[in-house]
Amino acid sequence: MVHDCRGLEVTAADAAAVMAFDRAIEAVLGHRTDAGAAIEECFSADAEMVLGWVLRGAANLLLAKRECIPIARDALLRAERSLALRGGTARERLLTAALGAWVDGSMRTAADRIDEALQLNPLDGFALKLGHGIKFMLGDLVGMRRSLAHALPHWRADVPGCGYVLGCHAFVLEESGDLLQAEREGRRALELAPRDVWGAHAVTHVFEMQGRARDGIAWLAAQSAQLPGVNNFAYHMYWHRALFHLALGETDPVLDLYDAAIRAVRTDDYRDVANAVSMLWRLEAQGVAVGHRWDELGDLADARGADPTLAFAMAHRGLALVASGRLDRLTQLIGELGQWAARSATCQAGVLRMIGLPLLHAIAAEAAGHPDQAVDILFPIRHRLQSLGGSHAQRDLFLWFLTDAAIAAGRRTEAFELLADRTDRHATTDWAADRLTGLATMAA
Repeated sequence: MVHDCRGLEVTAADAAAVMAFDRAIEAVLGHRTDAGAAIEECFSADAEMVLGWVLRGAANLLLAKRECIPIARDALLRAERSLALRGGTARERLLTAALGAWVDGSMRTAADRIDEALQLNPLDGFALKLGHGIKFMLGDLVGMRRSLAHALPHWRADVPGCGYVLGCHAFVLEESGDLLQAEREGRRALELAPRDVWGAHAVTHVFEMQGRARDGIAWLAAQSAQLPGVNNFAYHMYWHRALFHLALGETDPVLDLYDAAIRAVRTDDYRDVANAVSMLWRLEAQGVAVGHRWDELGDLADARGADPTLAFAMAHRGLALVASGRLDRLTQLIGELGQWAARSATCQAGVLRMIGLPLLHAIAAEAAGHPDQAVDILFPIRHRLQSLGGSHAQRDLFLWFLTDAAIAAGRRTEAFELLADRTDRHATTDWAADRLTGLATMAA
């Protein structure tokens, strides 16, 4: 038994393996490109290290691709074999059980097992970040708050990684509407961990919700020096920068950022695709021509098909299909997803039944020229959108979509209510102001 940098017991061959694992976790906390290399260093020192296999499995599941599930299942088997051969700590058994639940599609059970591990060891940076990530994918803001409320008192400033934990807390504060405290916490996180891109991201969200576009652009420019060492989360930071320019009506910088940063690398990672889809949709909603940029996103969505791994990802692919002129393909995929969701007991099948499939039906209805149907489907269940996961800023896309559908259908009451709800938590943007002006003109 060896101890990690925060004094937790780890079942490993030697200290070198644990030191490599510590480096891997710090890289994960910082969303850094060197996380994979650190995991390989861990296995070079100890090929049977159970936490290394749990990390590898979780890293694959975070990609939300069906072809990554067998890879994660193999990692689970290696972790279980290690526990059988060596024994392990209660923490290691709980985290392995969490991986097993997630592989089987039970993300909420996985999050519960991770919380149990965190209850045992509040200084478990791996469990804290992993649980934070799963709950973010589930839209479980209450769970994120609860986990951090338990762990935070144990993370003093001198504990390795404290800044990253404060960055997680800053994000939760922002999503909960406590914007002033979120900004303070995010800035404090960066004082302790200057490479904490998630903490920088939390402050970025504060500027977005407050409508401080100029401050946001300046803030992100100051953070840009660290982005070359950040994984594809860097593209998301550029997405935020583009949002600020869009809020200022500066569409040329938005398109430049799209081509040079947001889609500089045309991956099919759902997070990268979501960045791209939401930005193009917003541009077109404000009357900006985007040329052939939809084509490659439509190709990726078409090739991915009815991958049910994450409803949030499927919703963005649905928008890409209709924007690239593939309504028939979306209709086909809705049918396949519906059949799968009806027979599956997984977490995401439930999300699809509750909100994912209705959203896709609404997208298809609007694309077919029936905005009234889209409003009938989506307006009564719009408050369930959080179950898709993601942030308020990301889900704002679907509220844009629904508001424009309501306006197109002449549904003034619903459109006003949607805009009023948005204004309660988000600074008024040119897009919202234009819609309000249009509705007033419609009334006159």
